[in-house]
Amino acid sequence: MSAITDVSGELGYYDLLGLSEKARWDFHELPWDGFDLDALSEDTIHNVKTAAYGELTTFTATESFMKLFRSDIDFTQWLAVWFYEETKHPLALIRYLARLGIPTDDSFIHAGRKITPMVEDRVVMLVSNICSEIAANTLYNQTNKLVQEPLLNEIFRNLGRDEMRHSNGFQFYLRKTLKRAEDLDAERIKALRMTWFLVDPGSHGVTHHPVYLTVRQLRGVDGPAMERLIQEKILDRMSSVLELDLPQRAEDLYDYYTKFKKNYMASRRGADPVLAEAV
Repeated sequence: MSAITDVSGELGYYDLLGLSEKARWDFHELPWDGFDLDALSEDTIHNVKTAAYGELTTFTATESFMKLFRSDIDFTQWLAVWFYEETKHPLALIRYLARLGIPTDDSFIHAGRKITPMVEDRVVMLVSNICSEIAANTLYNQTNKLVQEPLLNEIFRNLGRDEMRHSNGFQFYLRKTLKRAEDLDAERIKALRMTWFLVDPGSHGVTHHPVYLTVRQLRGVDGPAMERLIQEKILDRMSSVLELDLPQRAEDLYDYYTKFKKNYMASRRGADPVLAEAV
């Protein structure tokens, strides 16, 4: 009788689950009846609606992830945890609006779930979500500084902490994917291109990505300053994950990407690419 190979020791899911369970907040323990209506501005109420709408994309994103990663036991187990925690975000914001007497109908939910089809590439999708989670964390942290209402402060704090922890989860699986890559630099090129797409001020990624759309619809905040902060944080994180010395300015990333790709292509043709210059 052959021995059973136990995969439990190979699953990062257990460690990530443990971190989630330690940090998880209880929806029903929030002081739902204790909000201060006088502390809210029209801009703040608008921003809650905007954030709630932006959070609804999780449903469709999960469908795409499950299809692409269905053979990855570890990631799909963790994705179930991510989906559960992320779906609490729009529910909390919608409940908050209801406490203010602002109803939310089915059409709002269905419209919010619609997103541009995700690229069917594991590295690209993981990079996209790392960047999305970092952007959402920044959005909540910065917006919360302008909020004077205690219940909303607590909700935004909880959501921001979730987003940062989730970025670390996607980062874990990107590192794992890169470690297994047959051609690391080929995967890095895809990661660099997606990062550039999401942070470059002149790219369509800034315009059409759900998180950036949310940032640009907020009121009473310095949108350009928030976008720059998001870009800086993303570049810092991706430098670490890809083990590359990326430029600190989003404007310089495209040149870095094209040089790295050019050197890679030269190396594939058997030339001397001097890859150290790109790295």
